[in-house]
Amino acid sequence: MQILSEEATLRARAIRMFIMDVDGVLTDGTAFYTGDSDGMFFHIHDGTGIKYLRRGGIIPAMISGRPVEAARRRAQALGIQHVILGAKVKIEAYERLKEETALQDDAIAYIGDDLPDIPVMRRAGLALTVPNAAPEALDVADAVTERAGGNGAVREAAEFLLKAQDKWDDILKRYL
Repeated sequence: MQILSEEATLRARAIRMFIMDVDGVLTDGTAFYTGDSDGMFFHIHDGTGIKYLRRGGIIPAMISGRPVEAARRRAQALGIQHVILGAKVKIEAYERLKEETALQDDAIAYIGDDLPDIPVMRRAGLALTVPNAAPEALDVADAVTERAGGNGAVREAAEFLLKAQDKWDDILKRYL
């Protein structure tokens, strides 16, 4: 994780909800069509990272501009309860999630990669992005993952949050 803001690790300690964009973050941005539906490829490590977040007491959530059934199914498989798909204005979806969870901006991290994500990245307590993000998203990020979107970036971000909160060792104990 490349830390761009001096306060990023400090802010990470306060995070209680981690909101993810889908296209370009949970996926590599590739869309394919089969019959009547869109298809998406998801990285298994990202799914594992999301499970670790839940174990660490951090609420995972998704906001996507596209209403793709594959994203809804992936969220369901991972136990993500807060999912907003088809969000044309992501800041409105973000405000809805804040209302549903009664969390303030400083308790929320957001990872996005493109222009529609920027208003949310500016509002959230911690703004994360991927290295292949739009330059404008990179400019407002507090930290950038080393892994590209769809290739374990969410897992990397999850580990960053859990380590900042001194919860990573508890995750590891289950396996070591």
